[in-house]
Amino acid sequence: MQGNRTPPIMFINKIFVIFFCTFFYSYVFGEEIIGKAMRCETDRETMRGYPFYFYFENSKNTQAYFIQSNEIKYHNKDFEEINSNLLEIQHIGTIDKDSLVMTHNKGLRKYNCSYLSSKKQILIELNKFL
Repeated sequence: MQGNRTPPIMFINKIFVIFFCTFFYSYVFGEEIIGKAMRCETDRETMRGYPFYFYFENSKNTQAYFIQSNEIKYHNKDFEEINSNLLEIQHIGTIDKDSLVMTHNKGLRKYNCSYLSSKKQILIELNKFL
């Protein structure tokens, strides 16, 4: 008589964890940017004179910050996730989430991006340029 052929409970748990992570991975990965602030800058001089700042408000809208008439303002821009690591922001460009590099639509200039601690940090940093 052979031994019990029922897999050990640990094996079943591992299979469940692998299935669960695989099934829900794409949804979680796509939602990770929501509620985050980001700065995208380059070492070269730009016409703006300051970095790009974004706040990803929800799964479709980002606030793109700028300075106009000595005031900090923002435009609501649509964005979409083209694939698991690439975001396209309306009229601005794309951000590679893996390398955190933004490629601007005009001239294809590359900007290095980094996450900020909060939306408030955008205002703190932009006030330095006023």
